[in-house]
Amino acid sequence: MGFQDEVVESGKDIKIFVSCRIDTDSNLIHNPLYVPVRCGAVFDTSSSSKYLGDNSGDNISDRRNSFCEFTVQYWAWKNVKADYYGLCHYRRYLTFSKKEFRANAQEQVMEGMLDNHAIAKYDLLNEKRMRSIIEGCDAVVNEAADVNHIPTPLGFQHSVYNHWAAHDGMFFDKRVIPLLMETIHELKPQYYEDAVAYMHDKWHRGYNCYVMKKDLFDEMCSFQFPIMFAMEMKLSENGMSNQFGRTLGYLGEMMYGIFIYYLEKQHKYKIKSVQLVYFEQTVPPNSILQRLIDRFLFWAKFRFENIGYRLLPKNTRRRNFVKKIYFSIVKR
Repeated sequence: MGFQDEVVESGKDIKIFVSCRIDTDSNLIHNPLYVPVRCGAVFDTSSSSKYLGDNSGDNISDRRNSFCEFTVQYWAWKNVKADYYGLCHYRRYLTFSKKEFRANAQEQVMEGMLDNHAIAKYDLLNEKRMRSIIEGCDAVVNEAADVNHIPTPLGFQHSVYNHWAAHDGMFFDKRVIPLLMETIHELKPQYYEDAVAYMHDKWHRGYNCYVMKKDLFDEMCSFQFPIMFAMEMKLSENGMSNQFGRTLGYLGEMMYGIFIYYLEKQHKYKIKSVQLVYFEQTVPPNSILQRLIDRFLFWAKFRFENIGYRLLPKNTRRRNFVKKIYFSIVKR
């Protein structure tokens, strides 16, 4: 029985695609609603992979370095049939738990390890509950965050636009933001008014983690990808295509926030916000000692996160130096 021929025994056909790295053997969640897909599988030289790649059929797998997880989204859009489409990342999952967990300023629940304990804690195997919530909504999305409380390299900002622009020279050249707005106005003018309103609002919704009905997924992809392809050409024409490799991925993330804002303003869709959990480490430690070291470092990082932003601003030499040491210790 092939992938497209799998039988859905009850309810709607829900597929939540998990964008996975090809160079990391991350833990997977064995819930039939999740479909792990290798992001940039065209670059995968291994022959032992047990799960799907984004390099079959109509695909943009070779754009992985610039489009990031959007290569998986594009592949799902063009090649897979379902009633509900979702996307999450190998280290970020929507949690459908009845419990409310403490979140940071970005409205992410920070968790150390993606292991069996954490999977149970966030109820990520509860297919029945997930189906009940998803099938009762038009879209399930991650919670929006107030940018007034999110540190940036230039301090706290008061609009989504300024929040993104404050990462100039780190994520991208900030000149791409007005270029994006111009391109939305040119190609998808029906979204422009809400795009402007969203970018001047304080509620930021990023990370591209969602589950939504097929018609809304089709609409979102039809909004994002023509603009991302047009921006790809404009960045090349303006000599900005090689400056910051993940620019297009960040622009797609902005458009995700714009699209959900657009849906909300129509007041005709049932959209539910749930918590988003971030896992710092997705590869099992190779020893008890390593596990204990990791847990302590994760606790320290999460506990003093806001202080760290002040003492070690993003894109500074001292922050990058500390990060290099940290990653070497936790073997990430």
